[in-house]
This record gives sequence, structure tokens and C-alpha cells, in this order.
Amino acid sequence: MGLTGREKFEVRCTEAVLSFSELLLHIPCFGVHRGIVKERGLCYGDGRRAKLDVYLPKAEGGKRPLFVYIHGGGYLSGIRSNRRFYCYNWVEEGFVAANIDYDYALAAEHPGHIRQIFKGIEFVLDRAEEYGIDRDRVVVAGDSAGGYFAAMVSAISVRRDLYGLLGIDFDYKDTFRVSACVTLSGIFDPVRAVDTRYPQMGLFTSVLLGKSRREVAAMKGDEALRVTYAADARLAADYPPVFVVASKYDRLKKESDDFTDELEAAGVRHGYFLCTGINGVHAGALACGLSRSGRECLAEAKKFVQEALVRSEAADGEK
Repeated sequence: MGLTGREKFEVRCTEAVLSFSELLLHIPCFGVHRGIVKERGLCYGDGRRAKLDVYLPKAEGGKRPLFVYIHGGGYLSGIRSNRRFYCYNWVEEGFVAANIDYDYALAAEHPGHIRQIFKGIEFVLDRAEEYGIDRDRVVVAGDSAGGYFAAMVSAISVRRDLYGLLGIDFDYKDTFRVSACVTLSGIFDPVRAVDTRYPQMGLFTSVLLGKSRREVAAMKGDEALRVTYAADARLAADYPPVFVVASKYDRLKKESDDFTDELEAAGVRHGYFLCTGINGVHAGALACGLSRSGRECLAEAKKFVQEALVRSEAADGEK
């Protein structure tokens, strides 16, 4: 059946509203960052939004870890450029950052977005020598819907059978492994998230799956779990270390809390930070320079990731 005509009209209206409101994100997220080389609008595929930006330090520094960022926007909106300021913070930490866009709304549905994102990652890894990237040290991050994709990419990197199940064509599938994952107000089970009553969450899940709200509501048991295709992978002890960022005043906070509980039960190394104050709104951690909460969150995330990279290198050295 798929989305109804009324739902498709609602998608277009919601996309327009959210895209306009996202323009305001530039104000709280803006920050001055120097010493960064910026390559913007690189086309990595055939989709309308199959573009990405690459940011890297001007200073020479040998092989650097890769920080992949995936924007959110309810699977039907999102402005890639607004996330550049958050990425710059990681470039100053010594990373090469890839800020990836993807088709959304009615142009793609699950798992098409994931296939696109892997093509974007492949595009960057193909140019590892040019950008000075260490392919064995990759960090994946994202906010809201982007957190869902970051968690999926992390799961697929340890469950290689998912490449075939999801129809992902990826040249590095035999060697690619996520060293750490960072999620900001992420969604981890889109069907479960509908019950959070986050504004428009029912529509967001419908858009992701290409199903009507009625069809989504009828999904039960294994069918609902398979929306992620990765529930069992992220519950395995070899799932990459994850730094989970939640926001105190966010209705989707429960998603971050439930995900953290899952990681804890599975023995997966993880960290958790609750943003408060002005950073306590949904994905408020993106405006990391606004208040103490945002700055502390970024510092804790960097510390967690750097420690994960050290452990990853040590593990590779023992092989």
C-alpha cells in the first residue's frame, strides 16, 4: 500500500517547514575555526543529494582517523552544511571529517539511504592517500535520524552478512570496521520511537519505511525489529564502542536511554552524557560552544573516542 496521498502531501509540507527551521541552526552552531581545509559539495553518487564535504587540518600530520558525520532531519529533511561546525571540532582534534548527505523524503526509503551513505564512505576511503586517512581508524557519528544511520553503519561493519541482506555494494566490506560511534539524540528503533510521541515521529517512520501510519502500527514482533536489521548485531559484544548523547528535555531521550541499556546488557563498551540547559533540547549537543553542558559533552565524547582508537590500534597490533 505505502504512504497515502494525504501522507505524501504532509511529507512535502513538513520537509519545507523543517528545512526552513533548520536554517536557524546556523546561529547557535556557528563558530570560528581556523587552519581547516574545506572541500564542499563533492558528488559521490547519482542521487540528488548524493554529496559530501571533506574537512581536514592544514598542518601535516601523517595518517589521520576519519570522522564520518550523518545529519538528521526525520528522514525527510536536514541541512548538511549546518553540521560543519560540529565537524570542525573534530578536525581540530586531528581527524579528517566527511560530512555526508543523502536522499530523503519521497526520493528514497529504507534501506536506500544506507546504501547511499556507504557509497559516500567508499568515495572518501578511495581517496585515503589524498586526504591522509587511516582506513583502519573510522568514527561514525550522527544526530537524530543520523544517529540511526550511524548505529546501522556500525552494526553492518561487524555483521557483514547485512551487506548482502540490504543490497549494499561497498568495495571495503571485507576490511571496513567502525572503531567508535557517537550518537546525538539518536533514533535506534524507528517503530518503537513512535511511542515516544516526539512531534511527527509517526510520519518520520512512515517516510523511512515507505509505509502508511496504519501499516507501521500493524508491525509486530520480528517484523518490527527487522526495521533496524541490526538489533542482534548491536547486542553483540563486538559491537563498536558507542558514546551516547541524550538531551534532558527531548522526548526522544528514551531512545538514547533504551539503547544505553541494551549496550550495557550486552557488555558493549559505551559512554553516556546528558545535555542540559540550552543544550538540553533535541540534538542540542550540536551547539557545543553555547554553554558548559555542550562543551563538557564534546570534551567527553572526544576523550571516549580517542581511548577507543587507542584500544583499536592495540587490538590490531596483537593480531
